[in-house]
Amino acid sequence: MKPEELFALALGLRAPWFIERVEFSNEDGHQALHLHVDYHRGTDLVGRDGLKYKAYDHRRRTWRHLNFFQHECYLHADVPRIQQEDGSTQQIEVPWAIEGSSFTLLFDAFALTLCQNGMSLSAAGRFLGVDGRVVGRIISRYVEQALENQPLDQVTVMGVDETSSRKGHNYLTILTDMEQKKVVGVGQGKDEIAFVEALSQTTKRGVCSKKVETVVMDLSPAYKASVRNNLSSAEIVFDRFHLEQMVSKAVDEVRRQEASKTNELKKTKYLWLRNASSLRPQQLLEVNFLCHTNPRLGRAYRLKEWFKEIWNGSDPAEATLLMTEWIRLASKSKIEPMNRVARSFRAHWNGIVKYFNTRLTSGFVERVNLKIQEIKRLAKGYRNMQNFITMIYFHLGKLQLPTHLKR
Repeated sequence: MKPEELFALALGLRAPWFIERVEFSNEDGHQALHLHVDYHRGTDLVGRDGLKYKAYDHRRRTWRHLNFFQHECYLHADVPRIQQEDGSTQQIEVPWAIEGSSFTLLFDAFALTLCQNGMSLSAAGRFLGVDGRVVGRIISRYVEQALENQPLDQVTVMGVDETSSRKGHNYLTILTDMEQKKVVGVGQGKDEIAFVEALSQTTKRGVCSKKVETVVMDLSPAYKASVRNNLSSAEIVFDRFHLEQMVSKAVDEVRRQEASKTNELKKTKYLWLRNASSLRPQQLLEVNFLCHTNPRLGRAYRLKEWFKEIWNGSDPAEATLLMTEWIRLASKSKIEPMNRVARSFRAHWNGIVKYFNTRLTSGFVERVNLKIQEIKRLAKGYRNMQNFITMIYFHLGKLQLPTHLKR
């Protein structure tokens, strides 16, 4: 088999395209392989309208391909243009690259694979011998096309949370499909404007606001108002872990208040925050002793432990009754941090007890948050916020990345 035929086979070229010649250059120590592609002249060329044309003229084009061993590889071709009946000219699509790109599809695919497997844009760029921003533009093209083709008409359960986009008070609002476990919308900020921005991205891809039945979230007033104003048919479920965190913070506040009166509570913070079931026997004895000597803190701690147990009940009606009793006892505890939590829970009652019927939590949303922070750390931050959003979709959107982009 001739070298030209071998390279044509490797590139997957089919008639009328073929490798006309192969050259190897060595200019100033820079070695590169050059594949010159041509087509059988006189062949009928198919335009985007599906009709056949003869070549009108040609445009010389060059594409960067994957390295051949340690040598850079380039494809060169005179790409034919056709003239349509209305007089407009159109460049014929080539099978090895997308229109307007300076890289072959195989180069694109390798760049995508490197980043999907954990490389940052800059690291992938160094590996491929190009600027990291070039890799970013390749990914952006594919993500943009994949988002356009991603159907979201079956989304009924969504999660919403904020995540920090950079140091300081800079946030992103993240909407997730809780059933398919993927990010479906991203908005800049953590207010209703950001929520609407993220939601608009999903509606463009088929989400019907009237079909969204449930939204899982924390007690953010902005997100609560956003759901009511924009997803009027959806029921809100407040995440149990955020609620447990509120109770734990109240217990820690009581500990700090009591610690100002006695030294025996110094350096015991994490004893009170951990579940009693996870304490070692000696730690459990210490907590029981401190609860006895500090009755106010002991009452708050027992309320915290009981609160955690309520969530594990299997009967929704019974769990609802227990939650009602918990709020009553917390309200009458004469412990202001617990009183404050009880007032908040009473104000958010419907969204709290919805959990007992749905058993939905924002655990997946929290994992998304951690992954987003990992994406940010890997890149050492993003100056361009749109690039950051693109990488969130790339890694967490479960996109079907096309082998060919729509022209």
